[in-house]
Amino acid sequence: MERIILEVDDTVGKVYRNFSPESKQQFNQTVSLMVKKALNDATFAEYSKLLDEAGNDAVKNGLTPEILEALLATDD
Repeated sequence: MERIILEVDDTVGKVYRNFSPESKQQFNQTVSLMVKKALNDATFAEYSKLLDEAGNDAVKNGLTPEILEALLATDD
């Protein structure tokens, strides 16, 4: 486990400091999962953007659905 510091508003900080050790652990696990999901979503969005850009470039360079289908049908 790696320790990081997150800045939160005063109310959240006060509530967190009053949590039991078990509640802090559960809270930390929940926040960790939320951050992982946000990172995965960002990664997917970046990947999707790259695919869109590649598709747009291919169309600009003359790729048509027919050409794509012919290329996919070859064994090369």
